[in-house]
Amino acid sequence: MLVHGGGAELSGWCERLGLVPRFEGELRVTDAATLEVATAVLAGLANKRWVATLRAAGVDAVGLAALDGGVCDVVGHPDAATLGEVGAVQSVNVALLDTLLRRGSVPVLASIGAHGGRLLNLNADDLAAALASALGAPLVLLTDHTGADNRRRAGAVAGSRGARSRARALRRAGRHGGEAPGGARGARRWCGTRRDRGMERTRLLTALVAGAGRGTVFGAAADASRASESVGALHG
Repeated sequence: MLVHGGGAELSGWCERLGLVPRFEGELRVTDAATLEVATAVLAGLANKRWVATLRAAGVDAVGLAALDGGVCDVVGHPDAATLGEVGAVQSVNVALLDTLLRRGSVPVLASIGAHGGRLLNLNADDLAAALASALGAPLVLLTDHTGADNRRRAGAVAGSRGARSRARALRRAGRHGGEAPGGARGARRWCGTRRDRGMERTRLLTALVAGAGRGTVFGAAADASRASESVGALHG
């Protein structure tokens, strides 16, 4: 399974449409207009680009958003007064994902949810952590950010034991690149909470996926070998 955001592409489309991207700390402020663009870009263009790239590599990818098939039960974000139309994953229903995975398909999930009939933007790394925890799956961070694309440093992150040491390795990788991108910052937040979510197996890999756009994605698979196979397909 692959979970993606698309923050850079979303910001680019907002700017084209005359909307100024705003952030509160590490999180995007999503007003009504930005939510419409986010839904179109993340659940539309970005998601279908990933599906097309995977299918061209021989992977039976199926594009979804977090709201489709009731995969995620979402509520308003605790900081919605500041962040706007943003949600938080309350629970995960793995039935649809299990069906797809058992037949050999790879779900590709965009970080758009809904609550009470209202669309909500989701943080992709939080979504990925919730899904991996619900599936009992290893979590793979795949990024092409300059702060983490050095294989030696990526290997140091993947080889670190424990949440604190891995977070320190990610901070060093971010400093080396001159900027810690939003996806990497989110990964650091996830590293700090992964034990609370019951996840013990993680991987960090780097790749530049032609045609799939720049950014950070998270993948979960039923076992570590299948995760490696999926990432291998992305490398081509």
